[in-house]
Amino acid sequence: MRSAWLVGRRSIARRGGGDVMQLHEMGELLRAGGWHVKQGLVASAVTPQAGDLVLLSSIQRCHDWGTLPERSVAARASLVVLPLYHPLDLYHRRGRHGLDALLARALPSADRFAALRWGKLNLRRRARQVLALADRVLLVHEDEELWLNQDFEFRGGVQTRVVPVAVHDHLPVAPAPTRPFGERDFVFCAGRIEPLKNSLAVLRASSNLGLPVAFAGALPGARHALYGARMRRELRGHGDQRARWLGELPYEQLRGLMAQARVHVLASWTEVVGRVSLEAALAGAAVVASDTGHAARYLGRDSEGVFLFDPERGGDLERALDEAWRRGVATSGELALRVRERFTWEVVAPRFLEALPS
Repeated sequence: MRSAWLVGRRSIARRGGGDVMQLHEMGELLRAGGWHVKQGLVASAVTPQAGDLVLLSSIQRCHDWGTLPERSVAARASLVVLPLYHPLDLYHRRGRHGLDALLARALPSADRFAALRWGKLNLRRRARQVLALADRVLLVHEDEELWLNQDFEFRGGVQTRVVPVAVHDHLPVAPAPTRPFGERDFVFCAGRIEPLKNSLAVLRASSNLGLPVAFAGALPGARHALYGARMRRELRGHGDQRARWLGELPYEQLRGLMAQARVHVLASWTEVVGRVSLEAALAGAAVVASDTGHAARYLGRDSEGVFLFDPERGGDLERALDEAWRRGVATSGELALRVRERFTWEVVAPRFLEALPS
């Protein structure tokens, strides 16, 4: 039996997210196909053998992989990279808070800032080396190759395959979560509470419009502790009938809350593709998302049920949220159908399996 090693970022065990879910579900597909799958490992614990598959996720964390790319090639294992790459420039210019904001002003390069944050200054060089070693690079959209070319001088050619981000359409039945505001409609925001996700902007836009809003996700670590404290303080100022933080919830409960919400918001400064936007669309909510990454290409820029905004334009999130609240319910069914036809694992799984080296 062939082994598949699925390796992401070093913090994968303590900080879940969309990239973690994507790896987990890819592992499920490989197991169903007869692979022996190992995932959630630190790179130093991986011992690839000839014929194995080594899949590395999130190229901006390439330093976490150590010498695993070279060891995989030396062992004659198939090396596959899932870059999940989006340039950090927008967040670097406008979205950073606290200590990150001070450092960002001193470092003009977003990539240099990212490399320094993760302990190395040669992020660009190392990413270029890893991509050059790969037998196959899986892109979530063809435009991702343009970003890789621009920032890492990557020339993918025939070794690239496009495998869209996908989510499960149907999930096991879970206990229905309590509606956060009784029978009232509400805005829902699922995701980590942190500057990158722009959580405070969602809270303030909802407050300005008088809309009840619920958040579900982990609070930030020490690096963004002040941001988390400010978020909790503003939540308390609004009271439980206007704004609530529900903490970290099981995945099935998150999907249940999406089905109850009138609107789901993902306001990230930078996002390759927001899985939660796809999940919320499937659940029947209208979707508000920042017009970064591939959101417009996945959801449709002018599609019914989709309300995109520019995070750099003051008041644009509030505008999109207001439109979604007023018009989204009548249009979200068409959006759910489009996502179901294009971005569920029932559709995408064959493309993923076919994209792997034989």
